[in-house]
Amino acid sequence: MGDLVKMEDLEAMSPVKYSAEDFALSVKAGDYLPRVQLMTSAAEPCKKGEFPINHYAMVSGQHMTDLGEYPDVVVLSWRPKALEIGEEVISVYDPKSPEFQRIQAQAEVKDSGCMFGPEFLLYIPSQTCFATLFMGSKSARRESHAVMARMAKAATLKSHLIETKKYSWYAPLVTPCSTPLDLPAIEKIQVEVEKFNNPAVQDVELAPEDGASVRER
Repeated sequence: MGDLVKMEDLEAMSPVKYSAEDFALSVKAGDYLPRVQLMTSAAEPCKKGEFPINHYAMVSGQHMTDLGEYPDVVVLSWRPKALEIGEEVISVYDPKSPEFQRIQAQAEVKDSGCMFGPEFLLYIPSQTCFATLFMGSKSARRESHAVMARMAKAATLKSHLIETKKYSWYAPLVTPCSTPLDLPAIEKIQVEVEKFNNPAVQDVELAPEDGASVRER
């Protein structure tokens, strides 16, 4: 028998052939991009102690990657979106359609599972992948102007406390980012932007079971 191998020896062996980007593509659920979401104390994974409170998560199916409190991203594009979460998840992208307007009206009803607002296409350098950021709550829609101001620029996602006489909660906050960020080839960006800008008029999928989808104020 040969000598026992130590862990540090194993780690020093030749690196894995494939990149983190290759791994992200291999576990990608269908043609859906992962979504970026601020995980507040109201999210089930945070309640259960499974995810840090007020960190951003990159959610793909039931898998959540911790992006930290202040992830740096690049804002690439945006589109209007109405979302209804029930037994199925219905996404509508044409703001003039009756279905979009129905969901938009229902968003005013408490616990309706309906939201609307701008959805942004992001590139996340720390994960070498593209993702979406849906600003569908009232608080997020107010902050969406700050995301729009960073179009084709880098931004840092943060959070801030909002307080009223009855309630308090954390909501997204977006600020400029001056850190130099690495980007993929322009051809890859163009492909993702083209797909993002031309979605199906309406998309239906099974409701997520990860507990990350929580209605914000």
